[in-house]
Amino acid sequence: PVVMAAATPPTSPPPFVPEAAAPPVAPPVPATPPPEPARAMPSAESGPGVTDPHGLGAAVSRLSGSSRKHGYAAFMVLARILEDGEQISVVTSCRFRGAPAALALSDRRLLVVNAREWEPDVLPVGLEPGLTVQGWQDERHAALVFTRDGHELVVDQIGDRAMAQEIAVGVRARVGG
Repeated sequence: PVVMAAATPPTSPPPFVPEAAAPPVAPPVPATPPPEPARAMPSAESGPGVTDPHGLGAAVSRLSGSSRKHGYAAFMVLARILEDGEQISVVTSCRFRGAPAALALSDRRLLVVNAREWEPDVLPVGLEPGLTVQGWQDERHAALVFTRDGHELVVDQIGDRAMAQEIAVGVRARVGG
């Protein structure tokens, strides 16, 4: 037997839809030059490097870590006031006029500078006859008193007592006392 398929109703064609207008063609984009390579962040590290023309860094390196930390700002003040060719033989951190300070013996003079905020004290002391030095120490600190013509200069809280002794001996040797 032959089976006939049922007739399917005729399908109507899809309704007429006009084609959407083609989008306008954009004019060609001119070729852009490649971007410039990104500039690196500027760095101040390209300076001359570490220099120590006065031997201050070498003298500071002899101090304990605590003394280096305590005197850091005063050492920076000291570095700025040294004269051309002046050499530091020994330095220590201390307190002068109530502020963290540095006491240094150079080939020319004794220097006391402190790190008083905004206006540090800077006292050069000539190594001439008549200058005397006295020292005190306990188990933690030392103090030195320099005297000339009735005027006293006192530095205290010297943590590296051996450096205080070395400065006192150096001053006495230089002034003949």
